[in-house]
Amino acid sequence: MKTIAEFAIRLRWLVIVGWLAIIVASQGIAAAMGGAAYKDTFSLPHTETATVADLLKDAGLDNQSGAVGTIVLKNNSGAFTSPPAKLQPALAKLCTSGDHVALLATPWQSINCADNGATSAGSRQLLNTAHGSTTALVSVTWENGHFEPENFKAVYDDLKTLDSDALQVEFTGNAFAGIGQSQGSGGSVFIGFAAALIILAIVFRTVAATVLPLASAIAALVSGLGLIYILSHAINVSNITPYLAELMVIGVGVDYALFIVTRHRRNLRRGMPVNESIVSAINTSGRAVLFAGTTVCIAILGLIALGVSFFNGMAVATALAVGFTMIASLTLLPAMLSLFGLKVLTRKHRAAVRAGEYIGDTQVGFWARWSEFVGKNRILVAVVSGAIMVALAVPFFSLQLGASDQGSDPKSSTTRTGYDLIADEFGVGYNSGLEAVVSGPGATDDAYLERVSKALSGQAGIDAGSVTTLPLARGIAFVSFKTTTSPQSEKTYTLVRHLRSDVLPPLYEGTQNHIYTYGETAINVDFAKVLSRKLPLFIGVVVGLSFLLLLLAFRSLVVPLTAAVMNLLAAAGSFGLIVGIFQYGWGSEALGGGPGGPIDAWIPVMLFAILFGLSMDYQVFLVSRMHEEWIHTRDNRRAITIGQAETGGIITAAAIIMIAVFFGFVVSPGRQIKIFGLGLASAVFLDAFVLRTMLVPSLMHLIGKRNWYFPRWLDRVTPHLSVEPPEEPVAPVTGNVPPTPPQTPPPHDSNVRV
Repeated sequence: MKTIAEFAIRLRWLVIVGWLAIIVASQGIAAAMGGAAYKDTFSLPHTETATVADLLKDAGLDNQSGAVGTIVLKNNSGAFTSPPAKLQPALAKLCTSGDHVALLATPWQSINCADNGATSAGSRQLLNTAHGSTTALVSVTWENGHFEPENFKAVYDDLKTLDSDALQVEFTGNAFAGIGQSQGSGGSVFIGFAAALIILAIVFRTVAATVLPLASAIAALVSGLGLIYILSHAINVSNITPYLAELMVIGVGVDYALFIVTRHRRNLRRGMPVNESIVSAINTSGRAVLFAGTTVCIAILGLIALGVSFFNGMAVATALAVGFTMIASLTLLPAMLSLFGLKVLTRKHRAAVRAGEYIGDTQVGFWARWSEFVGKNRILVAVVSGAIMVALAVPFFSLQLGASDQGSDPKSSTTRTGYDLIADEFGVGYNSGLEAVVSGPGATDDAYLERVSKALSGQAGIDAGSVTTLPLARGIAFVSFKTTTSPQSEKTYTLVRHLRSDVLPPLYEGTQNHIYTYGETAINVDFAKVLSRKLPLFIGVVVGLSFLLLLLAFRSLVVPLTAAVMNLLAAAGSFGLIVGIFQYGWGSEALGGGPGGPIDAWIPVMLFAILFGLSMDYQVFLVSRMHEEWIHTRDNRRAITIGQAETGGIITAAAIIMIAVFFGFVVSPGRQIKIFGLGLASAVFLDAFVLRTMLVPSLMHLIGKRNWYFPRWLDRVTPHLSVEPPEEPVAPVTGNVPPTPPQTPPPHDSNVRV
């Protein structure tokens, strides 16, 4: 690290120009390649969803498993007797629009775009909805494998023109999710940078120190996004990846730069020359940044262990962006710091340094007083903070994974309006789509299909009048039906599981047939099942690798174990709040999240990956300073007290910036984005203001020297790494208050290894 810092200082203009070249090259190459080529891929191996998708593909019917959206037509003049005048031409035009539309079904006519726009009779199931009703439904299915939002938005733009005083046109279904609502995290990014600017200005009170962390983060973000655009042409990268990358880069980028700049400013005030101070900051705090960033990458890449293709490209691209952030913090930041010299200090502190008035090691201020309080009242602090975290985590154990439906969307959105129109006219269950997929000789046997239809019609929770048979090809048929409960209802999920385990097996056991339960809700059941099954592996991989990394860094068994437990506790507390608010409904309506319902299955997974990485950042920052003081003094109480006093303000300032970023999601429309934002914001708050401020230091005081225990045999067989190497004491040339030199370590204790 020392070599890297010295290189960045010596060739600072080369480093700065090099970063500018990387930014221009990455964005230029991406532009030459036509920008990003995002593609959402979704597969659930070893599930009924995957089996049906394969069956349809083998039969040349894979478009039946494409993305689906529903257009809701409301006739303000009375019941429909015929299709709206402009409807059929507008639908036919979609087949040649280049938006990858495969099938269009209306109560009056169906269009097969995949078969050169061939038309056929209208959907029998949709005809039932339009007969004698003021509301009619149109189903749009896109080609399989095309989940690009621009395709959905283009269809929305084309058909929205049908809206008039006589005809109300609304859009629902997964394909149209988010239409007319906040897209991405652009607002949150702006809020994050604005919050970072204000907080850094308050903390540093000088332009140079305020701007440099933001400049480093922006350089990493712009170059990282360019590489993500390029990467999207090589592997499948989801369209939400850049938003996740922006969120992570703002968070860790400002955190890392804040930690290094704070250390540099303290070194200057202790009498170090500018260049030597920068080298020392990179060689100490920079090492913590390296280890913290590596744990973030491990946490994000752990998503690959889930075995869901949707996460793979996202994980690789986001880890790449975080890696760029680390590199910028360790190269670009020191180069810029060397240009500004003492200007990173306030005028008062610059004058003091020039006058030879240096600070010593004695800590003053709120965090010094608080760290002393924690040390003296460690049992009380540990009990109170531990009780808070446990109480918040309790609701987590009743977490219900699923998928929220559009009845939870903002009331002003077209998806919510369309959902309500369907629920009011036909019942809330008509917002779901489920099919029994018959495979085998029975798919062409009318008598067999009738048995299946009769069995489904007799089930509680299924609207008997909605059951419709649809032979698709030789050996495959759909028996479609609607439920009497909403798509997100636990009763609907229970019905799907009941059909699969109890109702359908007797109909095909002992025959050459097989019957699968398919459709939107069934896919959600499989998705939740896959994630629930893989979640222990995912958590184990992330926690295990992070434990090993911290074990090597701190030469301790207790420190990485404490970090793992605390990070899991932070996640559990955050999940508990999410369950209480959005599943139980405690305040969900007030936040615009609709009534209580299941938590979308992908949210806990994504939250854990991000939160574990961010939590480990704060743990590394906190403990690395403690570890450094322990190396110097072998005094555990002093190490914990000084470590917390020096890093408490940095950690909480960084946390406030992140909370501001995530709060932008909470105030954005859309239930899922609100859950995501509140989960991140609450976890960061709990981590910074409860765990790292109260619980972790109080427990480390209670554990004592055993914090740093490391068996001799393990010390011999593991590589020797170091987060915070001992600093060489630097005596100032002059000064009224010389720095306090490091104390001589006591004789080696065989039970405490470092």
